[in-house]
Amino acid sequence: MKKIRGICLSLLLLFLFCVPAFGRTPGYEGYVFDNAGLFTQEEAAALSESAQKIGEEWDLDVFFLTTEDTQGLSAREYAAQFYIDGDFGLGAEKSGIVFIIDMGGRDAQMVTAGTAIDIFTDYYIDGIWNKVKPYLSDGNYYEAMSLFLEDVNYYCGEYQQYLADPEGYVSEYQMAKADNRLLLCMGVAFVLSIVIAGLSVVMMKREHDNVRPYTDGRAYLKENGLHMQIDRDSFVSTHTIRTEIPKNNDHGGSSWGGGSSTFSHGGRSFGGGGGRF
Repeated sequence: MKKIRGICLSLLLLFLFCVPAFGRTPGYEGYVFDNAGLFTQEEAAALSESAQKIGEEWDLDVFFLTTEDTQGLSAREYAAQFYIDGDFGLGAEKSGIVFIIDMGGRDAQMVTAGTAIDIFTDYYIDGIWNKVKPYLSDGNYYEAMSLFLEDVNYYCGEYQQYLADPEGYVSEYQMAKADNRLLLCMGVAFVLSIVIAGLSVVMMKREHDNVRPYTDGRAYLKENGLHMQIDRDSFVSTHTIRTEIPKNNDHGGSSWGGGSSTFSHGGRSFGGGGGRF
């Protein structure tokens, strides 16, 4: 039984790793390039299957790269060079994502290209990184990459909904910004209330210190007595001025997820983010 299972697994791996990708350089077939030996055969097969489905559904070439030596380059530069050498990417913009794990520098980076730069802005990449970093630090590389694939699939779907209705769609980024503004306003209001209350107490204390008692009631009477005056306002007419408030027609990336940090390598532009683990 184990022998049959092993044969089936080998055939599955052979199929997944040898599926011809659009325009890839020979020798760069597959989705898991595990040069550091971080995944078992079963884990590599599961990751490859999920990455292939994402590519088919969202036209995004997603794959994994592990290494123990980046040959003098930073992790993201090494990943970008690997992307160029293998001619990775789908569609006219050669869109894709490579997640590199550099065990030599304990550095992991999510490197994006093409439309992936627009989808995975700094805000979303930071969120993904905060999820996977604890698993990477604990040596649970498969769990980390599984979470990464789940988020990639989710945000690709959300981005398509955003493109279908930019005005009506409310992104996670927009909701987070609204929450931050609310917290900021509440903080400012709290500080101002403390300052105003403090100033009021100080002023009341000063006025109290200046009060002197009188024994003669005539001191509280005005010198020339009390005079009353009647004012009358007459309604004549009204005039209304209307000012048009311009609509927000920002359909750019800022309404989806803010901006994306990019870097150039090999004459191409890449995005992404990550850090030490």
